Amino acid sequence: MWLRWLILILLGWLILRLARKLFSSPELPGKKAPREIQDEMVQDPVCGVYVPKKQAVVLQGAGQEKRYFCSTRCRDQFLQERKDAS
Repeated sequence: MWLRWLILILLGWLILRLARKLFSSPELPGKKAPREIQDEMVQDPVCGVYVPKKQAVVLQGAGQEKRYFCSTRCRDQFLQERKDAS
């Protein structure tokens, strides 16, 4: 009696494994294609939020590095703080 149950369990396990192999997507181990980076994230110096570089508001003065902001509001606040500090 227990031998019959053992054979049924083993048969069920084999069928389940075969079904998983047949219906799963083919993958080669270690051969996954690297995902392309769509855009670089930059940090807003005013509020600290990270935004995609392509969507950021850019500020670049003469001979200065580019600064990226999440909005015109943060850019204007940054300019006002620089103006007040001078």
